[in-house]
Amino acid sequence: MAAIRPRDLLTDSLLGRLGGTWAGTDAAGGDVAATLSRDIAKLGDAGYLNVTLPPEFGGLGCTLRQAACGQRRLARHAPRTALAVSAHLYWTGAAADAYRAGDNSVRWILLEAARGALFAAGHGTASGDLATAGRDLQFADPRSRCEPAGESGYRFRDTAVMSSQTPTWDWAAVHAVHASDAVLAFAGRGSRCTPALRVARVQHSGAPGDVFTASAVGWGHSILASVQYSDARRAFNAAVAAVAADAATVADGVAWAADAATPALRAKHPLDRWEVAEAGLRLDAMKARIAEITHPWPRVPAPAPDLGGQRLIGIFTMRHEVADGARHVLNLTAQIADAPAVAAL
Repeated sequence: MAAIRPRDLLTDSLLGRLGGTWAGTDAAGGDVAATLSRDIAKLGDAGYLNVTLPPEFGGLGCTLRQAACGQRRLARHAPRTALAVSAHLYWTGAAADAYRAGDNSVRWILLEAARGALFAAGHGTASGDLATAGRDLQFADPRSRCEPAGESGYRFRDTAVMSSQTPTWDWAAVHAVHASDAVLAFAGRGSRCTPALRVARVQHSGAPGDVFTASAVGWGHSILASVQYSDARRAFNAAVAAVAADAATVADGVAWAADAATPALRAKHPLDRWEVAEAGLRLDAMKARIAEITHPWPRVPAPAPDLGGQRLIGIFTMRHEVADGARHVLNLTAQIADAPAVAAL
């Protein structure tokens, strides 16, 4: 029997009950948070939030490729919900990579996720707008500072620069700079999150030097890029379907009104435009770029990962090209949606 994949848990019935789209939400955030919380609970009941956990922690032990594929399916139906759970998937995915490589320093993340805790990112863009995404995985915002406070602890300042797209989280990743070091910690809320702040990594600024941070870069950018790509694909498909339906209606009307005395009408289909071809090509290129990172990503990384040089450049290039491509596709989609139903030649 084939292994269960993350996308297999996202049944049509479940997706039909999710409400985390961009339309019909309150700009103030109240309705959005409530809707996302309900969606996340439904995904948790289906086991989707545990897909990255190794089997011994109650998960599917999925690969980065499988997780990205699941997020694409989720984003086609509920893009805001997919964005909201992305951080949980890439933090637990990175922790699973470290665990399989023999690093138990973040094993607690797997244990917390197994008990149902939800992980968020304290570095998400405040608007939550996928069209302007691309800077949402900075591990240490230069405006965010921290200072040592007690034994193995830090006090984080300037928290106003931090935001999250995940409501009702239990642990939120926070990142700050102290001297020449980048500090990654997880702030917990609620009585079950003890201690309230767990410092995960303190590293010199630069390329990640261990499995957990290296995997967080790969998983994070790939998961977020997959959501952004799928949201752009969803918008494009919807615009094309709407224009095609309008064109068919108008064409039927023209055929009914024409008679033998009427000169032959030569009609150009509104989808025979360069905008449609350009958007399609950009979407195909975005998906291929993501695959270049996710498909060869090792399930058990080397204990001393090399994320310097071309590999790190490739990850950031992919993220930039997907963000830029998605913006272009959404602009082209707006032009496609404005196309007249039938244009006479």
